[in-house]
Amino acid sequence: MMAVTMLRTVPLILLAFLVVSQNCEARSFVIDYDNDCFLKDGKPFRYISGCLHYFRVPRFYWKDRLLKMKAGGLNAVQTYIAWNVHEPVQGQFNFEGDADLVSFIETANSFGLLVIIRAGPYICAEWEFGGYPAWLAKNKSISLRSTDNKDYLAIVESWMHILLPKLKPLLYANGGPIISVQVENEYGYFPACDHNYLKFLEGVFRQYLGDDVILFTVDGDSENLLKCGNIPSLYATVDFGSSTNPQNAFKVMRKFSPRGPLVNTEFYPGWLDVWSVPHQTRSAQLVAETFDKMLALNASVNFYMYHGGTNFGFMNGGSYNRNRGLLPSISSYDYDAPLTEAGDITTKFHILREIIEKYEKIPPIPIPANTTKFAYGKVEMTHLSTFLDALPKLSAPRGPVYSSFPLTMEQVGQNYGFILYQTQIPPIFAWSSVVLSISNLIRDRAIIYVGKIRQATMFRRHEDQNVTLIIGDKLHLDILVENMGRCNQGFAEPKGIIDNVTINGNILMNWQIYPLNLTNLFSDGVEFPFDLVEKNNHMLSIDDSFQPSFFYGEFAVSAAHDTFLHLPGWSKGQAFVNGFNLGRYWPVIGPQITLFVPSNVLSLKQRKSVSIMLFELDGAPESCFVEFVTTPSLNGTVHPIDFSFQ
Repeated sequence: MMAVTMLRTVPLILLAFLVVSQNCEARSFVIDYDNDCFLKDGKPFRYISGCLHYFRVPRFYWKDRLLKMKAGGLNAVQTYIAWNVHEPVQGQFNFEGDADLVSFIETANSFGLLVIIRAGPYICAEWEFGGYPAWLAKNKSISLRSTDNKDYLAIVESWMHILLPKLKPLLYANGGPIISVQVENEYGYFPACDHNYLKFLEGVFRQYLGDDVILFTVDGDSENLLKCGNIPSLYATVDFGSSTNPQNAFKVMRKFSPRGPLVNTEFYPGWLDVWSVPHQTRSAQLVAETFDKMLALNASVNFYMYHGGTNFGFMNGGSYNRNRGLLPSISSYDYDAPLTEAGDITTKFHILREIIEKYEKIPPIPIPANTTKFAYGKVEMTHLSTFLDALPKLSAPRGPVYSSFPLTMEQVGQNYGFILYQTQIPPIFAWSSVVLSISNLIRDRAIIYVGKIRQATMFRRHEDQNVTLIIGDKLHLDILVENMGRCNQGFAEPKGIIDNVTINGNILMNWQIYPLNLTNLFSDGVEFPFDLVEKNNHMLSIDDSFQPSFFYGEFAVSAAHDTFLHLPGWSKGQAFVNGFNLGRYWPVIGPQITLFVPSNVLSLKQRKSVSIMLFELDGAPESCFVEFVTTPSLNGTVHPIDFSFQ
């Protein structure tokens, strides 16, 4: 009887093996140049995709967001890969937790979503330094995005040696969901126009990924951009928004990809926000009309963004405008996308879903509900310490770096956030008014103290501007510099003080430079340094209210829900909840007024209470509280950035 059973089982095993083998053999994703389309497993296919950056969304919410994308009618998800997330220190790699790229791709695959990877090494994305790790800017003379610098090429190859082997098993031909990989990003905008650089990258990608994946480029719908941004061996695609006529844009693409599918790799349903500029929105109806026209042309379309997420921590980028200088991105990356920053479904989501239904069959799955939002109410904040009083704790264990002349943040190993420069003013300037020349040297905002008294605040400008200091008998000079986000346009940009500082034309020397780690305030296994509270728990004096200072509060929670931190009356600073860096706040400049707080952040500590820490730079309100609310505010009144005030 057992022998008979075994004989019956063997054919079943063989049949299963043959089916699996045939399926593996049938798996292919290629370009059909004869019929101007993609072929998926030999059948015509077009993707309708949306961008979701895993590094802007807590892993806790990956499934929720991806399922909503699937329910919205998408069949693919696109993501950049942020090099700086994975190699924060040269040679030290992180692919765990929120940085678990492979798990993100596998999660998308589990929902039946194909994946489009934009591997960089440069990504822009309004992300800090365009995705490059900060340590690349340590060498002030480094040349990026070209073959001019052999050291840069070697570093890129070293990174791809780590990254690309992780992607190869996930290629569609190998049983995974990855159907195409972008080489570089919008290279046509970069002045180098170095086709040998694109050939170098293509060679690296092919070395590790092989020939079973489509390699592509994307640029704006301009012939000049595509000339510099593409080489014939890479498939050229374009990007454009709802105000563009798709036929005109694709006509430009056809000059570089004469046959094959039409592709809009970045179709903009919204736009990015920067400080001091009104919140950007785009008409849902106009977006839908342009989208409809593209699908009628059988184009493949990717929404940039479908879900934007958040620039948590210090990871916002900035663009450099010739007339206005640095324009840092806000902490929110809501993008007026079909899914909001908090992952909520919008009117735009439903309108676009209706357009998709005209052309494709949408899976019969329910649209997931929006997450619960909860208003935890007002929380009183206690003044803990001025910044200068907390300096020993913030700079531990390294302490200061000693240098005859100022060093950049990168040169002392401080990648993000804040750094303090200290020196002595020569005695000959005691009891006098002097001119400090620094404004064109700071990256990006400086608070200047003399004798621990704040005398000036300066924001970087591209023209020289001096500041007058009043010197008494206290000759101690402190300059607290904030990195507001490296330029995301592909240029190396050192931060901190980048050259010599002078007083009345005399170069200041013998600096003590303090790399600052704000997370040191949470490093003792308690929520904040109680010794500072005992010392500083007093009513704010007029002097204290203008000093960069730390404030603390806490509130009880019985259940963790998404919420938004509202900071009425606060000026500018950094906000932490349960030790998690939510990002920058700057409501006096706008447009962002609230910060998104995901529910998983409220559950980070094994306690019933939630802690809040603010590093306020410019002055706390008289009513010292914050408030947790259910509704975000991203379209507040905007004001010009104060480039200099005293």
